[in-house]
Amino acid sequence: MSLKLYCNRYGHFKDALVCSVNCAFRTRCNDFALFYDEHRAGVDALVSDYYDARRGQEGHAPRAAEDTTLTRIQPVARPEEMRKLIRLEVLREMAESFYIWIDKEDRAELLETADVLRRAERGQKAKSIYRVAQEMELRYQLVPRKRIEKAKRVAEAAAERAEARRTRRTAPAPVPFPAPVAADDSERDAPPAPRRARARAGR
Repeated sequence: MSLKLYCNRYGHFKDALVCSVNCAFRTRCNDFALFYDEHRAGVDALVSDYYDARRGQEGHAPRAAEDTTLTRIQPVARPEEMRKLIRLEVLREMAESFYIWIDKEDRAELLETADVLRRAERGQKAKSIYRVAQEMELRYQLVPRKRIEKAKRVAEAAAERAEARRTRRTAPAPVPFPAPVAADDSERDAPPAPRRARARAGR
């Protein structure tokens, strides 16, 4: 699977794996934040496969170093460490109490409260017991969630401004002010007022 997006910073299309692993602007790029929010599962799968392949190649690295015929290529960018790309997130809150029972052989089991009490009644003792309040999920988090929400707000504001400019250009021309019209037809049909004759000088 190949996921590509356009990079406005460098002006060309890039593979999502390059943006996810090598790009220094990954967590500050609005374009990648929106792209990652829409294709989260696909991008996470790409990154997971990439690091699995890197771990598989680590065993062959010493053999390749001994071969002097291979040309050594300096990498353009240094990949981020796996620890920086993964995080634990709360999947759901536990409505009931669950416990992790660790026996003397350091084997762990997830038990309910009734199971723990039954084992205690039978005289079994645990090396350690931990109460579980949340079910966690281990997942990739290439872009912080707050950054994704901010990128969405910026994109919505830009879309609103573009829509306002578009409606302003397509708005109908203003109607010219109409000429004044006489209020009554009788005023228009009335004869003109008689002119007064000027008195002649010398009379």
